[in-house]
Amino acid sequence: MTQLAFDLDELSAPPRPEYDGPAPLSFTTDYFTPDELLAAAAEVAARRGPWPWSLPSHTWHLGITTGYANTRTAGHTLVLLDTDLRCTCRLPYTVTEWESTGGCSCVGSLLSQANCPDCRWHALGGENVAVEAWHDHAWPGWRDLPILPLTPQTDRTDKGTSKRARAFFEAEYPTEFQQSGAPVIT
Repeated sequence: MTQLAFDLDELSAPPRPEYDGPAPLSFTTDYFTPDELLAAAAEVAARRGPWPWSLPSHTWHLGITTGYANTRTAGHTLVLLDTDLRCTCRLPYTVTEWESTGGCSCVGSLLSQANCPDCRWHALGGENVAVEAWHDHAWPGWRDLPILPLTPQTDRTDKGTSKRARAFFEAEYPTEFQQSGAPVIT
């Protein structure tokens, strides 16, 4: 006689609704809004459970220190997303199990995405490359801005900016770059 075993919690839990989001539950370079990409990552995490099981999905996540990096630029928002494409194939396996699966086919690096949901625009690359591409998108001409001068700590206003740098900024920077959220070159 065969005995059947059931997980009572699994039987009593309501069935998980099918995922119907537009972003795939794996790595993609196609454009999706940050909310769509984060929803896909959350779905993968819910299905696979906590780390390390969610790592191999290579889904997009908010940058650890960047995330919604610039929301003050009129008509453009910079959301910086990251994905880890480094090898995680060995995590859930022993070496023997991993070798029996044929080994690794991971791409092997960290990748960032600058995403402007206002325009449905994005750029991929290393973090600096992605952020610079967003600046090209949202602030054309920013690369031609003059370099703000460095000044000694003793030359500071009550707001922490250098008096000389503030004077240079007001005299040399174009008016359209003298607003909150605009880039400066230091």
